[in-house]
Amino acid sequence: MTQKAWKIKNPDSLLQRKLARDLSISHLSAQLLINRGITSADCAREFLGSGISALHKPELLPDIDKAARRVRKALSAKEKVLLFSDYDADGLTSLALLKRAFIRLGVDCEHYLPHRIAEGYGLSAKAVKYARCGGFHLVVTLDCGIANFKEIEELRKSNIDTIVIDHHMVPEPLPPAHSVINPKRADSKYPYPDLAGVGLSYKFASYLLDELLEEELDLVCLGTVADVAPLLGENRILVKEGLKKLNARSRLGLKSLAEISGIKQKAIDTRQISYILGPRLNACGRIGSAEDALSLLLVDEEEQALALAGQLHSKNKERGRIEAEIIDEALCKIETEMDFSRERVIVLHQEGWHQGVLGIVAAKISDRYHRPAIVISFNDGIGKGSGRSIENFHLFEGLRECKEHLLGFGGHKRACGLSLSRGAVNDFRRAINEVALRTLSLQDLAPALDIELEPELSGLSLDLLEELRLFEPFGQGNPRPIFATCNLQVKSAATVAGRDTLKFWVSDGKATYPAVGFGMGRYLDLVNSARTIDLAYRLSLDTYQGNHQLQLELEDIRLSK
Repeated sequence: MTQKAWKIKNPDSLLQRKLARDLSISHLSAQLLINRGITSADCAREFLGSGISALHKPELLPDIDKAARRVRKALSAKEKVLLFSDYDADGLTSLALLKRAFIRLGVDCEHYLPHRIAEGYGLSAKAVKYARCGGFHLVVTLDCGIANFKEIEELRKSNIDTIVIDHHMVPEPLPPAHSVINPKRADSKYPYPDLAGVGLSYKFASYLLDELLEEELDLVCLGTVADVAPLLGENRILVKEGLKKLNARSRLGLKSLAEISGIKQKAIDTRQISYILGPRLNACGRIGSAEDALSLLLVDEEEQALALAGQLHSKNKERGRIEAEIIDEALCKIETEMDFSRERVIVLHQEGWHQGVLGIVAAKISDRYHRPAIVISFNDGIGKGSGRSIENFHLFEGLRECKEHLLGFGGHKRACGLSLSRGAVNDFRRAINEVALRTLSLQDLAPALDIELEPELSGLSLDLLEELRLFEPFGQGNPRPIFATCNLQVKSAATVAGRDTLKFWVSDGKATYPAVGFGMGRYLDLVNSARTIDLAYRLSLDTYQGNHQLQLELEDIRLSK
């Protein structure tokens, strides 16, 4: 039996009918719009149909004109510019995009990618020294820098200006940079605060070159989805348009990466970015230098592109092996060290865990136990950690309340990075759990499945599935819809095939459909012994062995009451 609570949204029948009539869509699609806070026909048309022309003007971003003037000054004075970026997919795509723009402008620029293990997150002391010794007059930070007050002050004292282009939470006061382009600034008048780092780099490059730069939208799409930015507002437009560019396979490096990853012939959607392309780009920076990943995004020679793609593929396999070992150790620690009756945040620490995979480990532990998780690795008395959270716990604000125990921290609502001394770890663990006890209820910690609607099977069709594609791209903030239908008759014996794939047919007395549950073989006996069952599912198309029929892609199964 399932342990998840089904949270079924309440339908608004009156508004449903109005939107369905005004937009000529099904009542089901109308309710999906309502569930996303879209309650007027005009807002619905904007959500479903906006293109690149609907993007906000870059000049609305704080400091963007000031930053652009500083870059043009560097160009006219022949000053050297250093581009410094984070080592993840958002940072790498930001760097590739802006480096291409600076080269087009004729700016004398170099890049600096920090080593995750040796330097950590953000503008490092080593990078500051490199800028000083290298004769640079301007440093531009991408997808980082907003929390690097000390390092930026050191650059300023050396007469080196800094432009910060960052989307993370803004500290008070702002760092002493020449310009800070961040839509989350308290004084920002930019209409949309949730652009990823690569979205901000795209805006800056567009402003500098006075072009839409549609050829760079594949990079914007890739970085935005890989960084789990909400796919609403401008991000939705950028990703929708960027997917077209990705599927045109015009960037050699990404074409080669798709080919070597087994999706050469498949249409690339947000799932392929999240689970295939994004992890391979991130793998380089997780276990070593991210230079190969950057080279892949910039390469213009096919043989080299294939070689680089192969290296990223191999590094991702190595990352998976390291990650699996740490997860096994972490699960053992949870069983022996955690008291869930007193602690609502999982805090784990160990000497020598590979720092590059801590974020993935934290995410998987958070998903498994449905509570915030922070995983810390100690080396030479200093711990560096990554955290991932659940919907109702703001991780960055939680860390802010515990900052007396930390050497540094940064991040946002659902993810964070931090550093602390070995002697502070127990006090930090106690403090973050005191925050959680005040702000997280036991109900918040109960795993739940968000159900959009309860349709009858007879109301489903291939035409409806096609209509649901209007809601793509799916992702953070706009999830692929999950439906539920109750009291269904099992019309065939359930079987398990392939990789633990459960298959059977169900009917509501009016319509009959196949149901498939990937990795759900554990439900075999329940289904075969049941008279009626309730299903939570997504709609998908079964094309196996030449089929072309609607199927229910299962999320959960329970016995009918």
